[in-house]
Amino acid sequence: MKFYEVDNSLLEEIEYADKPVRLKVQIDFHGQGRFESVFEQDILEAEFYGLKEVTGGISSRGELLLNNPRGVYSTDDSVGREVRIYFTVGDGDEWYKRFVFFIDDKGIQDIRGPGGKRQARLSLRDLSSKLKKIDEARDWTAPAVFTYSEVSNKYQPDKSVLHGIAARAGLGDTDIECSTIPVNLPYVRLRRNVWAELSSLATAYRCHLECTPDTPLLFSHSPYQTEALIDDDFSYTFRGKDIFYLRKMARADLYRNTVRLKVNMPISLERQEIWRYDEPPVLYDEELHPYYPFREPFTREIEAGMYQADYTVREQNGNERNVIFADQIDTQEEAESRLEYEGGDFSYSHYDVLSSHDKANLTLQKENEGDLHKAVIFGRPIVLDLNRSCFMRDVEAVERFGTVALNITGSYFSEDVLYEKSGIPIMQYEDWVVRELAERLREKREFTVKTHKGLFNARVGAKVKIELRNEILTGAVYSFSLRYKKEAAFVSTFNIIEGGN
Repeated sequence: MKFYEVDNSLLEEIEYADKPVRLKVQIDFHGQGRFESVFEQDILEAEFYGLKEVTGGISSRGELLLNNPRGVYSTDDSVGREVRIYFTVGDGDEWYKRFVFFIDDKGIQDIRGPGGKRQARLSLRDLSSKLKKIDEARDWTAPAVFTYSEVSNKYQPDKSVLHGIAARAGLGDTDIECSTIPVNLPYVRLRRNVWAELSSLATAYRCHLECTPDTPLLFSHSPYQTEALIDDDFSYTFRGKDIFYLRKMARADLYRNTVRLKVNMPISLERQEIWRYDEPPVLYDEELHPYYPFREPFTREIEAGMYQADYTVREQNGNERNVIFADQIDTQEEAESRLEYEGGDFSYSHYDVLSSHDKANLTLQKENEGDLHKAVIFGRPIVLDLNRSCFMRDVEAVERFGTVALNITGSYFSEDVLYEKSGIPIMQYEDWVVRELAERLREKREFTVKTHKGLFNARVGAKVKIELRNEILTGAVYSFSLRYKKEAAFVSTFNIIEGGN
């Protein structure tokens, strides 16, 4: 991951750092797509932040303080209005769009002070904040269940879980820039807000998830993607002469020598029997085969109407497992052809396998009294393998430091086989643990760097160097801030984790 690209002429001005950083703010005051520029002289202070969240996504926010003597920036209808932030250096008219924000729930805050002083404060959030508010309580029109899909596929978005989740927030194919990760996910059910689901997907596939200035959603830079990683070089070098503050500190809290992953893994099985009638009372013939008498005056529940036939599969050891989704289910004609009985005839007067994914609604009818020997339905089931686990540790590190464990759970992990090691197939969730352990074994430090250079094209996740007189440090940006004050030097602050994330 690298810094955002800017034109060479602007990049040179940033590097020279001998001209002031300027700011342009445009606000869609009326929500109609007509952006009005704030007077540059009214921008008193501005601070912008970017950080990688613990859940996996990258979000940005900002604060603006505007001089507002005549109240031109105050409006009662400002919550959620779009705000665009541009930067440049010196007197040029080459502006670089860096942030697309939305005014938070406090709206434009009208602040009045002594001597007739009047200011406006704006708290800004990026699209991720809106996506966090789109949750499972909404009356969705898009599906909440996806089956037999891939993690992301920009060429076939209808098969992409990423695109399916984003569609719940109204984001279309053109709003998403993504890599193709052809790892199969047999079953996904969304239970949380859109941003939480996207963040979990990004975590499971080590993706860079961000709302960028030009694309509402970016999902890329994964070791599992089919595209080559072409921008993995260092994107910027901080040199001693440009740094006015540098702090180094240990991050022992990131170290782990044992990783334990435990997940509920959806498993797709071959087409098989997924329901069999076995409600009492039951009798047995001379060979101890069960049969079910349908005789007066007793009326069974399945005859009364809308009987709920929950799908299950039976393992070889006799254990039953609940089916969470099934397709390729018998038609009514196929199910009736599987009926075995004496007397009768038996048939289904109601046969509904479309209303639910994990059960059928049935009504069985008979023309005359009889004994039902067999009533079954076949389909292709998906079941949950509860508490699927993967445990790995570095024996030498454990002997030196004792067990320092990371316990992980989550969703979207897959049992797709990615490769073989010594003839043993390695599944995606196992490969994830291998990578996580290798990353956590490194004893890392955190560096905080402050510079007056207007590095407004920086981004979280970018790899950087710090060149000092006697050492060279490397790492990846995990948070930053950009501080603008009308009468003060611009300050760029970066928190960098050694070796990257």
